[in-house]
Amino acid sequence: MNDAGKRKKLLIVERKLVHNRGHHHTQISALRTYLPDHETSLVAGETYDGFLGAAAGELTAKSVKLAKLRSRLLHGNVFERLEAGFGALKSVRTIKLPPSAFGAQLAEICQGLQLGADDLVIVPTAELDTLESAVELTAILGDAAPRICLRFLNSELGDRNERLRSKRLEAILTNLPANVFLFTETEELSVHFRETFGMPVEGGFYLPCSMNATIIPGARIDRGDRFRIGVFGEPRPEKGSRRLTGIIAALAKLAETRAAPPLDFLIQGSTADFREGGVYGDLRKFQEGEWNIFVSPQDNRISPEEFEQLFHSVDVVLLPYETAIYSLQGSGVVQDAVAAHKPVIHTRYMSMMAFLSHGNGVPATTDQEFAEAILRVAADPLSLQEGTARAAVYFRNALAGNPLLRVLQTSLRDR
Repeated sequence: MNDAGKRKKLLIVERKLVHNRGHHHTQISALRTYLPDHETSLVAGETYDGFLGAAAGELTAKSVKLAKLRSRLLHGNVFERLEAGFGALKSVRTIKLPPSAFGAQLAEICQGLQLGADDLVIVPTAELDTLESAVELTAILGDAAPRICLRFLNSELGDRNERLRSKRLEAILTNLPANVFLFTETEELSVHFRETFGMPVEGGFYLPCSMNATIIPGARIDRGDRFRIGVFGEPRPEKGSRRLTGIIAALAKLAETRAAPPLDFLIQGSTADFREGGVYGDLRKFQEGEWNIFVSPQDNRISPEEFEQLFHSVDVVLLPYETAIYSLQGSGVVQDAVAAHKPVIHTRYMSMMAFLSHGNGVPATTDQEFAEAILRVAADPLSLQEGTARAAVYFRNALAGNPLLRVLQTSLRDR
């Protein structure tokens, strides 16, 4: 336990933190902002390049692989157990595997940093491996174990095998330690976990991403008369990347008969993505502005500062996400759009509707509907301005009411 007056400590565990890209590094700065009175240390992935300073430890992919083998030895069918046994013998020459991926390693790090029961461990991108590790850490440290907050972002929890996922969760939830607190980002995901697994989880653990949610942005950078549509992030099927060609083709057909300003799609991707055979290869014909529609490729390896400038330069954000994934999982781009006062054209029934239902979101399903929505917003972009302001206020209030703050008020007597 900490001595009276001693500064409390925070250990942030983010195995996916490697480089100064994506949203993982923004989670670290957000947590430091939430907890400015805590002395912060960091555990990162095995290829972490040190851009946020020295890490207290690094977690390996091999440890996660061994944890999955153990789960299949314990909960799998005959064939899965045999396969896992051979895999364990091949990897470590024994089938006696550790109880979790990195519980013992984290316990050692906590002891080295002198974390106690008043201190805090937060995992902003948690999965089943992390949950099992939190249980092992608590078993090792006992009453000296810190409070552990795990934030889940998707329903797979790092294990695509639904049956094994359920068995692993059931084994843990039967005797979940009192110092382990479970959260999700979206409310939709928390409802799913509670109804499916009886999981004691709370939604609404949002962390700001690339855009500052406390600053009202200034006027958009003047780019002439073009209406700019932003498509951000790595092209992935679940983000609807392959739908863009159909959406833009439908838009080109509509533009033949309707008056519209020049439409400029700012799309992030690699050079290979825009070549023939790439996910955006069929969009090359629009790079010259055919049918008054332009496609402007944007590098997907830009710095956070360049990304922020690019984001502020667009008029609307396009999210043709697949609901098979994004009906439960949240999107950092939604948070960025709301924080930056940008309207969003999004797939109908996707998650985070609490962020998109203030008059700032335009839902669509088919390519034709997406094309219609783009033309409608381009014709009168100011019509959504008040809605974007309302959404930004909602976001700021959601951040101020983060359920993590209630954990900080939990005393040892409440455990």
